[in-house]
Amino acid sequence: MAHADILEQAQRLRAERRPFALATVVAARQPTSGSPGARAIVLPDGQLEGWIGGHCARPTVIRQGLDALADGTSRLVVLSPEARETTHPAAGVVQVPMLCAGQGELQVFVEPFLPKAALVVVGESPVARALTRFATLLNFEVWACDPAADMTIFPEADRLVSSLDALAPQLSERNYVIIATIGEYDEEAAQVALNSPASYVGLVASKTRLTAVRAYLKERGVSEERLDALKRPKGLPGLAVVPEEIAFSVMAELLEMRRQRVGLLDATPAPERAEAIDPICGMTVDIATARYTSERDGQTYYFCGAGCKAAFDARP
Repeated sequence: MAHADILEQAQRLRAERRPFALATVVAARQPTSGSPGARAIVLPDGQLEGWIGGHCARPTVIRQGLDALADGTSRLVVLSPEARETTHPAAGVVQVPMLCAGQGELQVFVEPFLPKAALVVVGESPVARALTRFATLLNFEVWACDPAADMTIFPEADRLVSSLDALAPQLSERNYVIIATIGEYDEEAAQVALNSPASYVGLVASKTRLTAVRAYLKERGVSEERLDALKRPKGLPGLAVVPEEIAFSVMAELLEMRRQRVGLLDATPAPERAEAIDPICGMTVDIATARYTSERDGQTYYFCGAGCKAAFDARP
């Protein structure tokens, strides 16, 4: 793919709320086939689209892209003859020895792009309205759910949902749900949220009210495990009584959930990619995409390039 195509693909993936990692070559020391500005996308299944360098760099970039998607952090990957291999990134830098014959150096910035946390605010109370305003400012995707929800009441919302029945099939692990119905239909909203995969469910209510809602849901068969998932957001210490203060305190707890990446990392592990070590240069080779192989004594050997294969074949 050309550079512009890669960026267009990245925009499409973001619009579709699909996770990916973007790898960009930021520095290259010749001889190396990569050049500054080259880009590629690493998908959760381990596929790489685009170009960042030759076979020596490809398996490393794929592996680091998958790691970035798993932990949600960016890293600078330095492939160099002088590098000492590191297992854990130090200050966001991962060093990988470049053992190929070219002996060039490549520095690749790998950045994960994960869909935003989607906050579902149930209710149209003053607290609910304040929550949508704060959540928008804090870069959440905001859904407003209530029969009265419209763009006049919730001008900041990214999505309007008219009923709990319509909301239920849309919820996923990436949703945080805050029920701010303030007594109107707390129980019904909590039951829908707890029966969904939503990773966080909070009820804006007093301790007494929370206890009553839990008792109601228990009578209707909600499991103890899911009942324990129903939280009363504590947020900031102290008593908050004004709607905006309550909403601000709730957002403090949601920010901590997002900081811990609750519900935001892909729970499906990437498929294992079989790898081999090039017996000539010592580089890691992805077996599924290896172009150069040799058979000897019933064993298959994999090589990063034609030069290593030729050197191996020339050996007695």
